[in-house]
Amino acid sequence: MAESAENYQVAQALVAQLQGMKEEGNQIAMKISELDQERHEHSLVIATLQKLDSDRKCYRMIGGVLTERTTGEVLPAVKENMQKLEGVCNDLYARLQSKEKEMQEFQSKHNIRLARPGQPQQKAEPAAAGAAEYSV
Repeated sequence: MAESAENYQVAQALVAQLQGMKEEGNQIAMKISELDQERHEHSLVIATLQKLDSDRKCYRMIGGVLTERTTGEVLPAVKENMQKLEGVCNDLYARLQSKEKEMQEFQSKHNIRLARPGQPQQKAEPAAAGAAEYSV
């Protein structure tokens, strides 16, 4: 009986660890989405500013302060910011893929299967003696 309770605690700890990994992956995905939106906004600003004369007045928000510049001064800065955003997005994509791979390896190592909504949980026989299977 004590062994069964211990197995249950181990299973709960493994599931909690997997849930933590999933949450971290979700946070990375949300940040990617947010930065993609900013990148799209930057591309719209760049497209608009490229059509204008470089001596035309332009206003830019820097640290909460609205400053008056020319489009010729602002355009290179916006392009640079967009390149930085693309770099950060690419790094986050790589981290997300790494996290997903880590989760898959963790699931296969500990024989954890995720139950899909509306799908009944199946009781499967462990593959080897002493092996346990956990469903989430």
